[in-house]
Amino acid sequence: MTLNLARYLNKTILVSIPALFEDPLCRPCTLLGAEINGLWLQSEELTDRLLPPESADLASLEPAVFVPFAQMAGVLVATAVAQQPPATTAPAATAAPPGPAKNVPSQAEPKHEHPGEGQPKKGPKKH
Repeated sequence: MTLNLARYLNKTILVSIPALFEDPLCRPCTLLGAEINGLWLQSEELTDRLLPPESADLASLEPAVFVPFAQMAGVLVATAVAQQPPATTAPAATAAPPGPAKNVPSQAEPKHEHPGEGQPKKGPKKH
């Protein structure tokens, strides 16, 4: 399966950069761009690692960092959508049984104050 990184632009991906962090753990980064030699990434942790203490004020400018592929151990991206947990956490035994369907008028149907209003009049047909 070939992935196109362009579909992950401005999304969070997980990147392992042992050359910067001395471990192989993936860290979350926003993918800002992809070039033939590497990725443009943005993350607070990456910025903190690269900026010297006297330049800490630059971190508020949300800088982008170019990381060559040669420095990366791996890139993780989600290839499927995570399933959402059930909306309720109550046990099934305490849940109310489903009742009969209620007749709720749709918003497309006009609401009338008097019964029969908006209905065709009954009477002799005109030819």
